[in-house]
Amino acid sequence: MSRRDEGAARPPSAESGAPGVAPGAAPVEAGRTGDTASECRNCGAALRGAFCHACGQEAREPPTRLLPLLHVLAQHATGLEGRAVRTVRTLFILPGALTRAFVDGRRAAFAHPVQVYLWCTALFFLSHAYAPVVRLDPDTGAITSSLSAVAVGTGVSAATRERVRERGLSGAEFVDRFDAVVSASLPALLVGVVGAVALIMALLFRGESALMHTVFALHWAAFYFALDVLRQLVARAGRPGVVVSMLGSAVALIYMIVALRVVYRRGWPSTIARGVVAWITFALLLVAWLWGTSLLAQRLA
Repeated sequence: MSRRDEGAARPPSAESGAPGVAPGAAPVEAGRTGDTASECRNCGAALRGAFCHACGQEAREPPTRLLPLLHVLAQHATGLEGRAVRTVRTLFILPGALTRAFVDGRRAAFAHPVQVYLWCTALFFLSHAYAPVVRLDPDTGAITSSLSAVAVGTGVSAATRERVRERGLSGAEFVDRFDAVVSASLPALLVGVVGAVALIMALLFRGESALMHTVFALHWAAFYFALDVLRQLVARAGRPGVVVSMLGSAVALIYMIVALRVVYRRGWPSTIARGVVAWITFALLLVAWLWGTSLLAQRLA
């Protein structure tokens, strides 16, 4: 047989430009149940294993038949649900465990810190639609908030009351405008809390990584906003708002101290002292935001 005949008889290889076929491998028919291609259909990288090393896409094609497809979908749904439940459960009953696991590299079992933060802030936004974070009583003019056990200022100023009367606004209309301004400022709060907590941790625990401070801040913010949703539910069930707010603040303080102990691994006396300082600083910053937001809302409403 001549060289020309050998070339014609030789099977196509990856170098010859045959798409999706590795040397010595048989072509794969796309879309069949259980097929695994030799090249990633997403990025074109050569596949070596169950997932693409370049983009992470699964190598095996999804089944096209109904029963196998339902089985695969059920597996994915159960896996995602189990991971989410495990993450939320750990966030609430094991303070600091999520942060410690992420920093130590044990990340597959739990959702990413940003995902946890987004879940809880989304829930916080939904609850705000039914129970505003900063509330204005149209009858007394008192301004209160579920985020802090400290009263926000003394209420609506005399100048604001006079301006409302001059504009001919009813109490309900003024409250609606007030709530709209507060709602517009919430994104700044959600982002600011993470940055503020990370900065506080960096000042109190010098020498630790920025990654540790940031992940701790994300998990702490997620817990705090979820706790506020729970406080709102309890308050709406008929419990006194001030008592619920003070109890929630105590729970948040204890949670922070335990989480700091787990994450930063200092002794209990040092952890308690730093935890109290961190909590007081956080509470003062929160009160400052609430006070400033209430003043801004009065001016713009």
